[in-house]
Amino acid sequence: MLRFTNFTYSAIDMKLGLFLTTLALLLMFAVGVVNYYVSYKTDIREYSWAYSSDEKKPLLVGKWSGKFIEPDSIEKNISLEIYEPYTKIERIFYSIGLSNKRRLFIEPNKFDGFLSIENKLRLEEKYKVRGFVNTKNIQLFDFHLLANVKETPPYHYSFLFTEGFWKKNKMSFILTIVFRKSTTPNNLKNQEPFLSKKVRVSLNRVL
Repeated sequence: MLRFTNFTYSAIDMKLGLFLTTLALLLMFAVGVVNYYVSYKTDIREYSWAYSSDEKKPLLVGKWSGKFIEPDSIEKNISLEIYEPYTKIERIFYSIGLSNKRRLFIEPNKFDGFLSIENKLRLEEKYKVRGFVNTKNIQLFDFHLLANVKETPPYHYSFLFTEGFWKKNKMSFILTIVFRKSTTPNNLKNQEPFLSKKVRVSLNRVL
């Protein structure tokens, strides 16, 4: 009889433990859903260039591509991808309390992205970029190169990207190509720019 009683209590304890565990998981899920919704609504307000409750509304984030002609008449393809400040996966982790440094440090007017420039010979230069959206008019932006992905930057010139403007599925900006005297990184005395050329670049959204 005692064995039967102990078995009964053990079964009850197991069911109670299972119930409490399930309840805790459901509560965690409910809190996560609420946090996710609140986070998303907050980001729609703070990052209006990146998120919208209207799925059809054009945003700055996404992939863009086009062509431009350099001052020496060489035509090049250019593609730009602007990342979401926070992906859905990152938002889910943040919602359940597993926040990361990226969410803590990205400001509402900044974005990260990836730039690729390719010539007719299929030679491609790849760069990480960081940009700034005008807080008063989100259709205005600038961005700059962070680093060459292959870590072999062309030291004899550099790019500047200013006066950016986007609307719906069109984008344009001024690309300034700065040429330098030296082609080696260690020759600091000859690193001063000696010539710069500006080109207006137009891109279309990659749908």
